[in-house]
Amino acid sequence: MDPTQRLELEYGWEFLVDLSGRMQRHEAEQATDWRPARVGLSWNVQFEDLRNYMGAAWYRIRFELPVFRDTRHVLLKFGAVDYFCEVFLNGSVIGTHEGGYTPFSFEITSAVRSGSNELMVRVVDPPMDEVQNRALFPDMMYNEIPHGKQNWYVQNSGIWQGVRIELCPSIYIERLDITPDVEGRFEVQARVAGVGLTAESSALAAATQLQTEIFDSSGRRVFSSKQPLDTASITNSIKGEVTHPRLWSPESPSLYALEVSLVGPVEYRRRTRFGFRSFEARDGGLYLNRNPFYMVAALDQDFYPETVHTPTSEAYVRDMMVKAKRLGINLLRCHLKVAHPVYLDVADEVGMLIWTELPSWSDSWFPADHFSTMAAVRADKMFWEILIRDWNHPCIVLQTLINESWGIDMRDPVQRQWLISTFDRIKQLLAPLGRLVVDNSASEGNFHLKTDIEDFHEYFSMPDQMAQWDSWLAELATHPPWTFSPFGDAQRTGKEPLVVSEFGNWGLPKLPEELPWWFQVSFGGREVTRPSGVLERFKDYGFGELFGTFNDLAEQTQWHQFDSLKYEIESIRSYNSIQGYVVTGITDVHWEVNGLLDMWRNEKVYAKELGALQQPDLVFCRLPKFVFASGEQIVIPTLLSRYSSWDLSGARVRWSMDSGGTGQLSLPSGIKPGTVTNLPPISLQLPTVDAPLKDRLELELRLANGHRITENAYDLFVLPPSNRPNVRLQIQGDELTTLVGDLENAGYDRVHNSSKDALLIASSYDDSVNVHLQGGGNVLLLAYSEKALPADNPISIKARAGSELDGRWFSNFNWIRAARPPFAAVAFNSILGFESARVTPEYVIRGILPADFSDVLSGITYAWLNLNSALAVQMQVGGGKLIITTFRFSDYSSDVYSRQLLDALIRYISGPECQPKLQLPVVAAATGNP
Repeated sequence: MDPTQRLELEYGWEFLVDLSGRMQRHEAEQATDWRPARVGLSWNVQFEDLRNYMGAAWYRIRFELPVFRDTRHVLLKFGAVDYFCEVFLNGSVIGTHEGGYTPFSFEITSAVRSGSNELMVRVVDPPMDEVQNRALFPDMMYNEIPHGKQNWYVQNSGIWQGVRIELCPSIYIERLDITPDVEGRFEVQARVAGVGLTAESSALAAATQLQTEIFDSSGRRVFSSKQPLDTASITNSIKGEVTHPRLWSPESPSLYALEVSLVGPVEYRRRTRFGFRSFEARDGGLYLNRNPFYMVAALDQDFYPETVHTPTSEAYVRDMMVKAKRLGINLLRCHLKVAHPVYLDVADEVGMLIWTELPSWSDSWFPADHFSTMAAVRADKMFWEILIRDWNHPCIVLQTLINESWGIDMRDPVQRQWLISTFDRIKQLLAPLGRLVVDNSASEGNFHLKTDIEDFHEYFSMPDQMAQWDSWLAELATHPPWTFSPFGDAQRTGKEPLVVSEFGNWGLPKLPEELPWWFQVSFGGREVTRPSGVLERFKDYGFGELFGTFNDLAEQTQWHQFDSLKYEIESIRSYNSIQGYVVTGITDVHWEVNGLLDMWRNEKVYAKELGALQQPDLVFCRLPKFVFASGEQIVIPTLLSRYSSWDLSGARVRWSMDSGGTGQLSLPSGIKPGTVTNLPPISLQLPTVDAPLKDRLELELRLANGHRITENAYDLFVLPPSNRPNVRLQIQGDELTTLVGDLENAGYDRVHNSSKDALLIASSYDDSVNVHLQGGGNVLLLAYSEKALPADNPISIKARAGSELDGRWFSNFNWIRAARPPFAAVAFNSILGFESARVTPEYVIRGILPADFSDVLSGITYAWLNLNSALAVQMQVGGGKLIITTFRFSDYSSDVYSRQLLDALIRYISGPECQPKLQLPVVAAATGNP
């Protein structure tokens, strides 16, 4: 038995806020406004009035320490305190610690006493407000201390991990660090405390032996040795070998238990776990245990719904990781946070690889490139404390130093050299553990200098920016020069594996009856990220008519999220050079709802489908387009991304259609793991339809013995022949020159003189449009410019590019009134997907009041139903009817969806079903007359 006696100090604490930041210990003792508290949770979580409080506070507890036999050392241990603390025991100063994520301890033997003791801890978490920060804690500026993304969501202040007292004998083992390799060889460094402190301990050490035992996961002893305790050093080295070791991997997370004991006049035992595992980057590829490895990862902010930074429980963490594995995830990128020990223990057990990151000190709330010597010193100290704590975890395979250049000015050559030097030093330290290092996990506007992995972040709205995504990804796959420093100091080998390390899309969560307290949190007060009021907006904008309940809408946004991710993932896997990806993220976190699970770790609606997609082997198609004509004959390119060890001899791809078509494809011989291979294409004929139809194409890859190893599916959107309306058209506007020819070729009768009976299609609202409307004519305004409407109009046209309206990070959802014209002619869902890829608007229509949204035929909403705008709106102007839309029709002649939609709009505004309620006194641009 380990003779160490432990006293957990979790409950019975009191807490005192120090708003002045200057309260002394004796003043705190005399204060009367102490309140009950516990440790292991931040004060932000425990106290509603302190959700956003940052500053100083005091903790205290009175505890009884019994007398234990053979106790020579009493240790006070803290799991983590955010950010700085001073510790007092029975009125004596014990010590201080700076750093909010890492453990620390104090020897308190001389200050503690048997019986009653009082422990007091002063904690400082420097405030974000720079003026207040400089006034109270000038030596700890917020933008120079590692805090990660606390200011994005909810702050984490105070004693947020456990506190305990340990009583140890005169000699004890402080820690064990084991360095194994996949051949079974290992070296243990056992750090022994107490040797040589007294004559007694020296004599005891000379008579003590060090016994080492290793047990496999079944409890079988696979190694044993005994050696004299080295009294000349605090570190004892033990080398050995386990024959035929079972390697640790996501598929088989084999853990071994290492026990090192002091045997003799002093008895003590310390135990830790480890695994035999290698992880390498070479020749452009990733290798786990020397086998090709494809990274299927998710970003994990590691925030919890009620406990913020502290895991709700071990079971809660385990449940999340098991669900992540069901989704096909083999790695979690723990983002800008030092994970709680429970998190890493569970990852070791379930077989989840972990990519760790140093918390940033500066980010988008401040000048993101703020760097200082103190920030660098603090980061270095934190890394050492993390390294000591987490040395033995086989789950950890990657370490990032900087994220998106937050905290460093990449234009400064001195700072770039600091990053290179830091990379070299940390790389050398982590090399024995088989951990790779990333210098700066890069994004737009920054780059790598020296790295093991060439990773890059990028976000695009889908399908709106599909073309930009395709272009960016194709360029990234070539190892372009822009991923590394343009200043001539990049140390690029050209063999770094490529990884798309951030991308993703939003899907709203289904809401509980009682909304959580963090529902009021947004990102820096930005409206688009605001959850609060979402149910009111759902009602005010009439979404109930379109979707039913909010949770019905949330489910549709989740399917939209899946369709977006599916396209992006398959795009990534079509490139041999790209060795993996990281989806943002594994869970929602407060306002940011891009998780594959929601904040409460519930699976989103597509869990089964995503799990089937994210497999080591993936058979997939590159659809030539998304919408097809009735009865069309098509040829679909098919590919196989292979990273498994299955024997594919005699394997076949089988495909089938809901409409009845079936077939199979033979695989080329010699497909190696770690490759993408073109398979024979699928040729099929789509059914003849008289209404919009989703025809489902299903694929599966089966081995020669019939075992299915991967499956996939696609919705092929099929539209009936267009029923061109018999409407005469008058067309004006330079932007519509190409469309004029397309409409004439389609058989429309174009008139060149103004006529009330002709539909006027225009690109801007001018005098002629105004006259046409006032005279009882109808106008279809294709608004492709912010000048399409007069400047003093209450309704305006706004460009999406370069603003929050683009939806690149805060996803947008484009919706239609699917049950009624004009969109019923092209409707497959109420939320538009890839069927609309070639008409998605680059502009939105702003300024329509919620009460008038019944006349919005198609709209766009962002994130939590914010920034609600129109994409097509009908209104009455004078005696005429006006439809303004920003949908694009440049592909009218080549895209069946574009053709059907424009024909439907023309038919609708020219027919009796178009009955706008919205009356708008539009002001003509040229004359200024109503």
